[in-house]
Amino acid sequence: MYKVMIVEDEMLVRIGLKNSVEWSKFDLEVAADFPDGQAAWDYYEREKPDVVITDICMPKMDGMELIANIRKNDKDTRVVVLSCLEEFELVRKAMTLGVSNYILKLTMTEQEIEQVLGTVREELDGRMPQKGEAVLPAPNLDLMKEKMFKDFMFYHIFSPEEFGRFAAQFNLRLTASRLVVCVMEVDRYARLKDRFRDEYGHLVKMTLLNMLGEIMATHKRGEAFQIDDRRYALVLHFGDIVSEQSIVQEVGKILTHIQDMIRLYFNGSVSFGISGIRSGFAALPKLYGEAQRALERKFIAGPGLYHQGEQPADPSSVLERLETIRAFIPVRTLLTANRQQEYDDFLDGLERELSGDRKSLEIMMFRFVQWISSNLYDNHHHEKMLLTSITENLEDCDTLPDMLDEVITYIGSLAEQIRNRLQMSGEITKAIQYIKQHYTENISLQTVADHVGLSFSYLSSLFRKELQISFIDYLNRYRIERAKELLTEGRHKPSDVAVMVGFSPEYTYFSKVFKKITGLNPNEYRRQMLPPAVRKS
Repeated sequence: MYKVMIVEDEMLVRIGLKNSVEWSKFDLEVAADFPDGQAAWDYYEREKPDVVITDICMPKMDGMELIANIRKNDKDTRVVVLSCLEEFELVRKAMTLGVSNYILKLTMTEQEIEQVLGTVREELDGRMPQKGEAVLPAPNLDLMKEKMFKDFMFYHIFSPEEFGRFAAQFNLRLTASRLVVCVMEVDRYARLKDRFRDEYGHLVKMTLLNMLGEIMATHKRGEAFQIDDRRYALVLHFGDIVSEQSIVQEVGKILTHIQDMIRLYFNGSVSFGISGIRSGFAALPKLYGEAQRALERKFIAGPGLYHQGEQPADPSSVLERLETIRAFIPVRTLLTANRQQEYDDFLDGLERELSGDRKSLEIMMFRFVQWISSNLYDNHHHEKMLLTSITENLEDCDTLPDMLDEVITYIGSLAEQIRNRLQMSGEITKAIQYIKQHYTENISLQTVADHVGLSFSYLSSLFRKELQISFIDYLNRYRIERAKELLTEGRHKPSDVAVMVGFSPEYTYFSKVFKKITGLNPNEYRRQMLPPAVRKS
């Protein structure tokens, strides 16, 4: 592949160009990008990229000087100018230096960029290779860094000495003196991907790595490595600083810089776990463990915070939300006195378990919303109760305060739905009554349509029009409500319950539907809902 160098002092433009183009389609790959002409020139002298895409007005060395220097050395490197409208006279001058084309930054579209790159590719293919010249793909340093870091930190394939040699060989901004590790986790990652329509997270990953790399280069204090979709490790070194207090202040500046950039470009936030200070690459796994344990407090404390040391997480955000739910009059008035006491008992249990493990708290949250849904449905027989689910929303939450916010929205929605009762046609009312009487049988949409006296297709459209749900989804949700009752009784095996509520003997399908609706599989639900004495029996 042909190697491309991008030179642009506006980070958002540079990162956007790098990540929005399918470079491989033109047999191109971005080998490097720089914020100023001097750094680009230094790289050019070492690596001789095939294509240079450069801004004109930049610090240290502007684009005109960079292009002129390149043309003194060779005529083959393809140059594309990035410019603003007010720089167009400079663009004209640049064209006299053998520039292939230009792109206007404020108006550029993907189609225009691809047309320019297509032309550049044709020019490169038409270039006569020098004798003995071999065009080899440049190694992807980010991937190499990530692999080396994980192999050293988590799999112990490499020794500290080998990791140190790798850092020196590839000019990583790392020394072994006075190291600090910060684990950064992207908050509300699922929402971020949705906002950027980035189903697999590739754009988010590449943009974050570029942003972190640039910030690390600005502070000259270390390197960033991706751990997984949500988490990144920042390895920082402070060999030139003696005071630990000064190191803490310097770490704070770097993390604040990152937080500000995330807020500016992503309209989001990140959370950090911060280790202590130790020297030697051999200490990195221990430092990483400290940072990761500190970050675990995020689940209770909420997003956007820095965590360090062993002090417990601040539960104030959780307690505030629990009190809001406890005092939520619209739901309390819909419950009997006994049910109100159970409602309070659930909330008391959550509060007592705040020092427990994350998984237990998540299960308690799923139990709570299922208890609310079941009790409001049983008390009011309001069909909309079956249609409202927050299971997926809860699964996307990465903190308990966010989960409780979802619950507050959910119970408010349920109370509103009961106040504004769903208006159903006589045909749908009759169909629902039939389902409730025959749900244990092998009924189908055609069976119910025949009973109601409508065509198959018309009844299907009525379900979607009046209930905003398909017939089979409604039937499954009603069957799951009845299955929850049987599981709570504790007298039947989950596999038997599946058949008793009308599912086929194929237990896997029942379990899958149950998990989708409740957030728990049948066995987990049964264990959580049964009293302790019954669970042991």
